[in-house]
Formats: sequence, structure tokens, C-alpha cells
Amino acid sequence: MSGGFSIRRWLTTTNHKEIGILYMVTSLYFLVFAGFLAGSMRTQLAFPWLGLLDPFRYGQTVTLHGLIMILWFLSPLGIAFANYFVPLQIGAKDLAFPRLNAVSYWLYLFSGLMLVSSVFMPGGGPDTGWTLYAPLATTQYTPQPGMTVAVLALGLLAASVTISSVNFITTIVWCRRKGMSWRVLPVFTWGVLATVALMLYAFPSLGVGIILLTADRVLGTMYFSSLQGGGILWDQLFWFFGHPEVYIVVLPALGVMAEVIPTFARRPLFGKQIWVVELTLVTVLSIMVWVHHMFLTGISFDVRETFMLTTLAISVPFEGVVVGMVLTLRKASIRITVPMLYAFGALFFVILGGITGVFQASIALDYALRGGYFIVGHFHYVMVGTTIFGLWAGLFYWFPKMTGRMFNEWIAKLLFVVQFVGFNLLYFPMFFLMDMPRRVSEYPLNPEWIPLNLLSTAGAYIWAPAGLLGLLNLAYALFKGRKSEENPWQAQAPEWVNLPGPIVALSNLNGYAEEGYTHLPLVASFLILLFAYGVALSPSLALVSLAAILVTTAYWFRDHIREKFSIVGERAAENWPFFTQSKEKLGVWVFLASEIIIFGSIISSYLYVRVASITWPAATQTHNLTIGTLNTIILLTSSLSIILALQSIKEGNRKGLIAGLGATMILGVAFLAIKLGFEWPELLAKGFNLSSGLAADTYYATTGAHAIHVAVGLVAVIYLLAKAVRGGFTVENHHAVENVGVYWHFVDIVWMFLFPLFYLI
Repeated sequence: MSGGFSIRRWLTTTNHKEIGILYMVTSLYFLVFAGFLAGSMRTQLAFPWLGLLDPFRYGQTVTLHGLIMILWFLSPLGIAFANYFVPLQIGAKDLAFPRLNAVSYWLYLFSGLMLVSSVFMPGGGPDTGWTLYAPLATTQYTPQPGMTVAVLALGLLAASVTISSVNFITTIVWCRRKGMSWRVLPVFTWGVLATVALMLYAFPSLGVGIILLTADRVLGTMYFSSLQGGGILWDQLFWFFGHPEVYIVVLPALGVMAEVIPTFARRPLFGKQIWVVELTLVTVLSIMVWVHHMFLTGISFDVRETFMLTTLAISVPFEGVVVGMVLTLRKASIRITVPMLYAFGALFFVILGGITGVFQASIALDYALRGGYFIVGHFHYVMVGTTIFGLWAGLFYWFPKMTGRMFNEWIAKLLFVVQFVGFNLLYFPMFFLMDMPRRVSEYPLNPEWIPLNLLSTAGAYIWAPAGLLGLLNLAYALFKGRKSEENPWQAQAPEWVNLPGPIVALSNLNGYAEEGYTHLPLVASFLILLFAYGVALSPSLALVSLAAILVTTAYWFRDHIREKFSIVGERAAENWPFFTQSKEKLGVWVFLASEIIIFGSIISSYLYVRVASITWPAATQTHNLTIGTLNTIILLTSSLSIILALQSIKEGNRKGLIAGLGATMILGVAFLAIKLGFEWPELLAKGFNLSSGLAADTYYATTGAHAIHVAVGLVAVIYLLAKAVRGGFTVENHHAVENVGVYWHFVDIVWMFLFPLFYLI
């Protein structure tokens, strides 16, 4: 697959530059779609008497606009830049796991298409708002299958994000070139690292919420329709993800701004090391403020007061991040370029958005402002103004690097002015609509809101076309623009100074060979999409697609066993503080960090509904302690057998390796056979089923999630066995055995928490 355009190339690529382009084009497509929805909403609110959107369609429009704009445009555009430029900035050949990078992209694309398809289902799609508040999102209030499809689309996206997060963290930690220490790491890469760390922390909580909501909708459990769980449990799971998501969206834009501003101020970023520390503090504190979204839910005043303080605390380092960029401009010789103008605009919006956000830290003001358009204005100044203008700065800044061509700067500057005016005209009036309730399509009793809504809609009609024209300017430049200099901005960042080669010319694909292209990520992702549709709509489709996924997994493993897929290897040059033997082992440990959040959220949900219940059956009344003890012994023994397998291959004992892996497989199968073939049928025969109450719901959901992890571990052990039989492991090369062992031990440790919860207490 040498140079030239090829559809097959783009469908099978694992190259970080090409996947970055795919992310970019796809995210811009979703921007246009979400923007069209926003235009429909603004037209309805400007002229409510025309009835353009009835209340249900308006609710669907609000929901899809919010979900797509936040999760399928803003974050992915930042990830597009990360895919393309992080390896260039740190001197890596590619991301650590190229095929998984391709899987994350295809899952992202298919999840977005699945969400859009939900509105075409019988009864329409979700109309709950982007927060999917329970119990509104349960079948009691939204019985349409399109709601289930939308929920599972979010599940696919959560899987995509988790894969991507593991990949970027491993890449930045392991794959940096010699000399690329943490002190000299570029600020955009720091922004990406902070972003993916938050993704790894936040999205598993959303994933658990999606799993439990799907169980409620498909299997009839009662996590979010019961009094013990209900809306507050959903709030805890969602906002544990939802508030960090604000920073997940904003941090890449701040990283771009911190690259652009020093370039055109012609001086280094002011106090870079302090700036990085402040960025780290923002990242850490952002996971400690989620309850401020729940001030109106009736939770304890002491809890609200605590989270009011943490919300105020995070503003201090965040202000430091902004001030660092402002001080970079002090007494600087500034070049007014298109990227710099957009960075200026983003600075203005983050300051105004931050000021209006401080009000929300006050419990009293939150009561007054929470349900009105003041929140909408603040939210969009931070999430849209800061992020879009910041990422647009990156789009124009790196366009010559990606394409080798230059856009029309005069037109781009004019369109920036139009966009800036249009954006403020669109969102600033919302601060004066603080009494107008959100998600209301008509307001016949409040005609005084009409002028402000007309003004806001006029701003939308200015802002959106200017943005589209800006994209057309870049599209025209891609084919007809003048040839760019190699470094037109005289930037000093590594991607400009050290590594040449625009992707459109396909002149430098970082040493990729033919093996870098494979259809397996696309096929696997498409089958996962079919499985999700099957869960929502057709059990038969779910079973068939699951079987196909297993076959595809077998082909994937076969390629690994035969070492068919290979790229130029690289050794860690700067891997502090993770001194691991391989990037695969580091990836496993990073992945297990997300697994801790997953099981922590599942177990916390169980404890939440159990503590809230007045009566709960004793474990001895329902569960067979003998069976639970037997399965515990089996799992602990399986951990011992995989340790013996690893020790055998370290000593060059291939037969011992095969015997240990075989014993682990047999014990794992025995665990599942006892649980699924004996214990669960016995409980169901007693009437302990999904319709018998929360005790059964939580048991089957929690132990079922664990059983799925055991099954995944068994698939990995079978792969190890197949490779061991072919002599694929040696004294020097046995990292895969150790990595699977780490995962297997983790699954066993989780069971050691579940056993007392369900069999002893």
C-alpha cells in the first residue's frame, strides 16, 4: 500500500497520522449534524408560535445535540490532534498499540451512527436531555426501543474511550525518545496526558451506569426505578463521570493554546513547570466536585458544604493555568495570526466562563440559577467557546504541518471576527434569561423572553455559517492552497523542528510496513456494533454476532501467534516512574486501573441500594455457602496454577507452562460451570430471579459482570495455550504469560470482595 488515495488503506490503517485524520473528519461531520440540531432548537425558541418542533421532538433534539456535541465532537477533535501529534512530539514511531488505536476509532464512529439511528426507531429516540436522568430514562417513562439503542451507543463510546486512554497513557509513559524527560515534555502532550487520565477515571463510571440502565431496560432489573436506587444512584454514577468530562473536553484545548500562544508571543510559556503542576492539580481536583451537580437533590447539607469548598478550590489552579498563558503575552512581541486570534478568543471565553461558573459553587445561588438559561450560557462559554476556539486555533496552527499547504489568512481572520461576534450574540443574552426553564419549547405566558431569544437565534445564524465557511476555506486550501513553508510559524515545538512530512503527501508514515494495515479492527468493531443492536432489539442477533466476535478474536490471536502483524519495535528510553519490562505490561496495569473503577462502581451501587433498603434477605437465606466456598477455592487455585505456569517458562520448562495454563483453563471453566450451570439454576428455581427484587438484581448483575471477566480471562488463557504449544514462549520472551496472569489475579481479587458480600453478610 504505497502512496496515493485508497479507500482500502483508510479502512485498514493503523497509522497514528491517518487515524488522527479519520477522527478529525468524523468529529467535524458530527459537528455539522449537532449544529443543525442546535439551529432547529434556536429557530423554535425564536418563533415558538410556528410549532417547528413539538415538545417530544424538541426533547429529542436537545438530547442528541448535547450528546453529540460533547461526546462525539468536542472530545474526539482533541483526540484527533492527540493521535497525530503526540507521537511526533515525544519522538515515538506510533502509539503503543496501533491496532487497538484503530479499534477505538471504529467504535467511536459506529457508536455515533448508532446514536443517530435511535431517532428512526419506532417511538423515536431519547428525549431525556444529555444527562439521561433516571427514572426518566427507564422503560416506565421512555419505553421506546430507540432509548435503549441510544444508551448502548454510549456504552460503545465508553469502550472506545477506555481503549484510547490506555493506549495514550502507555505511549506517553513508555514510548518517549531518549531525552524526552517529563521536564521537557511539550505542554500539548501534558494536556493530552491529563485528559486521558481523567477519561480512564471517569468513563468506567458512565459505563457501569449504562450497564445497569441497560439491565433495567432489557432484563427488568430495578436499579433506577426503585426507591432505594432511583435518580440519586444515577446522579452519583453519571456526575462521577460528568464533571470530569468538562475538563476532558477543555484540557486538550488548553494544551493547544499553550502551544500556540508562546509560538506567536515569541517567548516560552510563562512558568511552564508551575503551569504543569497547576494542570495536574486541576486534573486531580476535578474528580472531587461531582456532587455540586446534586445540590438540589436533598442530600445532606454537610455533604453539599464540603463539595462547595472543593468546587471553589479547583478554581485556584485553573486560574493559575489561565494566568500563565496571559503572563506569556506580557511585554511580548506578538504576531497576529489566525491561530493566535482563535487562542485570544478562547482565553476571553475561558475567563468569562470561569467567572460565571464560580457562582455555581454557592449552594444558595445554585438553587436560584440551576434550572434556567444562566447555566446554559455559562456551560457554553466554557465547553463550546473555550474548546471550539482553542481547538480551532490548533486546526489552523497545524494545518500546514498536516497538509503542506497554506489557507487564505485574510478570509480566515475575517471569519474569526464574525464567529466571535456571533458566538457572543448567541450565548451572552442567555445570562439574562435566568428565569427561563431549560428544555421548554414554548413559553406563551412569558412574551418578555421573545426579544432575547430572537437576539440569541440571530447570533446562531451568524456564528454557524461563519464556522462552516472557515472549514470550507481549509477544504479549498487542501487542494488549491499555496505550498506552505516547512515551518511557516517558526515554531520551536518538536513536531515542527524534528520530524518533517505532511500526511496528505503520504511521504512519511513513520517506517510503517505493509503489515501495518489490517481489516480486523474494522470487522471486530462492526461486530460489536451488531451485538449492541442485538442486545437492544434482538437476542438472536446478539448471539450470532457474539459468535462472530469470538471467531474474529481467534483470527486476531492467530496473527499474533504467527507474528504476522509486526511494526518496528522500540525500547523505552524515558519510562520513569513505571520501570516495567514491556509496554504491554504497562498497558495491562493501566487497563486494570479502569477495571478498579468499574468494579468499584458496581459494588458501590450494590452497597448503595442495600443500605437504603429497610429489609434485605440474609445471605444464608438465599445463597449456598458451600458452593460459594468451593468456587472461591477453585479461583484461588487457578491463580496458583498460572503462577506455576509463569515460573515454569522462566526456567525454560515448556511442559510445565502448558500444564499450568491447562490447569488454569480447567479451573476457570469449572468456576463458570458451577455458577452458571448449577448455582444460578438452583437460585432461579427458588424464585430468586430478576423480578423478585433488588437483592436478586444486584446479585446477578454484580456476579454476572465478574463471570464475564472470568470468561474473557479464559479466552486469553486459551490464546496462551495455543502459542505455548507452538513454542511461542521462551525464557527471554514470556511477557504475555505474565500479563494475562496479572489480569487473572485481579479477577480473583475481585471475587474475594464479592464472596463475603453475597455469601457471608
